[in-house]
Amino acid sequence: MAGPRSALDRARPYLVTALVPIVVLAGGSVVLEYGFRLTEPTLRILHWIEAIALAGMLLDSPLRLLLTRDRPAMLRFRWLDLSVVAAFAIAMTIYYVAGLPDAEVLAQRTIHVTIIVGLVLRLVELNRFLATLRIRPALLLVGSFLTLIAAGMGMLLLPGATAEGQPETTFIDALFTATSAVCVTGLTVVDTGIHWSPMGQYVVLGLIQLGGLGLMTFGTVFAIFLWRGMRLRESIVMREVVSHDLAAEVKRVILFILLATFLIEGVGALMMFGAWNTTARGGQTVLADRIYYSIFHSITSFCNAGFSLYPTNLTGLRSAWEVNVVVPLLIVSGGIGFGVLYNLVRVVWYRFVRRGRRTPIVKKRLTLQSRLAITVTAVLLVGGTGLVYLFETYPGRQGTWQVTAYMPPERSDGGGVVTSVVGGTDDEEHSPLGSAWDERLVSAGFLATTARTAGFNTTNTARLSPPTKFLTVVLMFIGASPGSTGGGIKTVTVAVIVLGIWSALRGRPHVQAFQRTIVWGTVTRALAVMAVGAIWVGLVTMIVCAWGLVPGARFTFLDVLFETTSAFGTVGLSTGATPLLSALGRLLIVITMFVGRVGPITLLVAMQGRPEAAARYLYAEEQVAIS
Repeated sequence: MAGPRSALDRARPYLVTALVPIVVLAGGSVVLEYGFRLTEPTLRILHWIEAIALAGMLLDSPLRLLLTRDRPAMLRFRWLDLSVVAAFAIAMTIYYVAGLPDAEVLAQRTIHVTIIVGLVLRLVELNRFLATLRIRPALLLVGSFLTLIAAGMGMLLLPGATAEGQPETTFIDALFTATSAVCVTGLTVVDTGIHWSPMGQYVVLGLIQLGGLGLMTFGTVFAIFLWRGMRLRESIVMREVVSHDLAAEVKRVILFILLATFLIEGVGALMMFGAWNTTARGGQTVLADRIYYSIFHSITSFCNAGFSLYPTNLTGLRSAWEVNVVVPLLIVSGGIGFGVLYNLVRVVWYRFVRRGRRTPIVKKRLTLQSRLAITVTAVLLVGGTGLVYLFETYPGRQGTWQVTAYMPPERSDGGGVVTSVVGGTDDEEHSPLGSAWDERLVSAGFLATTARTAGFNTTNTARLSPPTKFLTVVLMFIGASPGSTGGGIKTVTVAVIVLGIWSALRGRPHVQAFQRTIVWGTVTRALAVMAVGAIWVGLVTMIVCAWGLVPGARFTFLDVLFETTSAFGTVGLSTGATPLLSALGRLLIVITMFVGRVGPITLLVAMQGRPEAAARYLYAEEQVAIS
């Protein structure tokens, strides 16, 4: 028989009911203030609304502590909320008691920061609640990306997100940019550093960071920090999200993902500090600009996003060592997979740092996935560099380096040829990779690296030779490694398929690699991923060729295939077809970016209903001819 209900149990429905509109009011008022250009009287009214809403948010945890019977447990559960209340009270006391000259401005900024922290805490609670429900992990993953895209699109549609003097942001442009940022693609229909205001750029950067690591990963990290652990159901869900085998190690892996991300991005930003001499608008950079540009490009590099603040991407910095060394290192670090990074760090730790101690052998060896991911990545980087250099050095015919996706002068609004912002010169007599052999080799290495889902470019990709374009399509379709910030069908998938074909050709009943056996279920799943991806890219390419380009556009099938594969692999490279897309074409590319980011199989699993029980019988076997 249940005991008498506590005062908190009786009051909880009323507290929750009151907190929902308060949170919506607080968040909405902050969005209004920063998203719209308001008059002073309106701002004063909003400031009062924010103060009242914040007071309601801050009173929630003290009231719960006052009404509960088990106050020590409530303190452990709500320690951060109560710390925020105390910090806010101390800050306000200092501002006004010390008589600071800018006390009102500081107080208002503190109110905004506190509201944002409160909203984050409520979202973390929601994330924890959703993870405990009996919802398929694939559906939660798809839902988190859709939620992030919708929120980002809404913020980019705010007038304050568009820079002054720029045309109004349309719905399709905001949707395209938000999807490209969340799916870490890099395809753009407007100049990131010119069209968007500082607020709009912050939104894009936040979407890239959240989309690269995953919204659920961030939510789980906060949950671990707040509540010192994870429930079993949360561990099972996050095991699927981070692509890790053992649920018992998920907490450690998630914390490693966050720490490794910020450490690598921080080191990358420091190393790129000296690369920025001019701003996106052509002015001289100051210290604040260098810091911001370094952080922006470090995050977009590690997340394999390919967004740049410059209209011509990184073509103006093609000779800078920061671009040719640091950016590729960040791209490979983010694209190799967090599971591989975790495995490498663990192997180094137990083999060299803790040598001589009794350690399980499993902690001192690379897993099969790590070996396959590293091997395929190395082969693609070295082989891709060599083939790009070969194709661009020995073209075999004249007229190879011509732009093939463009709008004829008589059809363009500006009286000239319109192509995407891919940078570089229009010298059709020489390869866009450069005239000197060493310059071509460096550019070839950068292209082979960035085609693996990053999307930065230091050359005019619209003028690449046809074989180089097709090779880039192959690299983009393969993409990065599982559990990384990149897209594509993944390196390990290709490795498993190749090993399966090799085993079939040699008549072996099992697929083996590095003295390990791969189960046939993994091989068939890899084949399904590649088949579904190829079918999707082929269908979208045909539809875009038929109805997805503006009237009068000049293009080749390879240009559209390049664009579609770039979206599916979440790469962001383009040969000039992006500005030629009609509304239908942009919508198809948006959907393709989303499918490529979450994975076609994951999307299909999320759309399925309740899985059917396995049949307890088998039909009679019969042979069919396949050749």
